[in-house]
Amino acid sequence: MPALCGLDLEHPVMNAAGTCKSLDDVAELARSATAAVVVGSITVAARAGNAGASYHSGDGYSLNALGLPNRGLGYYREHLPEMARRAHAAGKPLVLSVAGFSVEDYAVAATAAAPTGVDLLEVNLACPNVWDGGSQKRIACFDLRQTAAICAAVDDAMRAIPSAVPYGVKISPFSDPEALASLAEVLGKLAAGSEDGPRYVCTSNTFPNALAFDHAGREVIGAGLAGLAGPALRPVALGQVRQLRRLLPDTVDIVGAGGVTTGRDVADFLRAGATAVQVSTAYWNRGEDPAVFGEIAADWAEHCSDA
Repeated sequence: MPALCGLDLEHPVMNAAGTCKSLDDVAELARSATAAVVVGSITVAARAGNAGASYHSGDGYSLNALGLPNRGLGYYREHLPEMARRAHAAGKPLVLSVAGFSVEDYAVAATAAAPTGVDLLEVNLACPNVWDGGSQKRIACFDLRQTAAICAAVDDAMRAIPSAVPYGVKISPFSDPEALASLAEVLGKLAAGSEDGPRYVCTSNTFPNALAFDHAGREVIGAGLAGLAGPALRPVALGQVRQLRRLLPDTVDIVGAGGVTTGRDVADFLRAGATAVQVSTAYWNRGEDPAVFGEIAADWAEHCSDA
């Protein structure tokens, strides 16, 4: 039985952040075969998300520019206890993804979420194509100082409350191996020798600033630029999992994300060094059908038995 940060999982397949935002979403996923329920990403203030089309399914890829739509911290502070109860009643951990526009945002969200019954926090350092105040938001994981400051703020917040929960971070794809190694060094130092620091790394979020046109020459995403995901991202994500497994201490788990569609994909991510995987494109391409998680998990189990 796989485990993530000491939490037992029935199998390694779970939903990715962005696919579950409400209590109704949690209830539906709790009834599905996903191994954990991942909620979010959430922000301190409610967000409507980006205007216009925010998702496009292409030939072997997907694009999304959701813009972090969510109901804000007030809603989640109220409803997370029931979300946790629903997930736990189904034998699943509840993971909450938090995002922010400042270091303080992350600390505030973590402080509010920790006492609600969530089992893990996922600190989103990688959401691309988010606009705030008329400009595109910086992707935090590409800024080592910002990454360290956010993690330190979350650590401080967890130390200040009796109901601290472990957290991980979600990062973007890196094309520069030296930059990835530098980030891994920062994360590894934060996690070394204590209960502080990220206990897992989820890789990868979408590849930022992709663009596609329809047959009429119109941009397929309302915001124009979008994050590239789906099968086209899978080899990049696999490579990043392999690099991070070699760079990070063994005490830091890795969750693979990027184009997981079949049981073979799950097996490849585990072979590369991941503990578990997250799925979003396959879910959206099936019309948000939660049965996809069970189908991928069953296919993985069959692949393992045939290997």
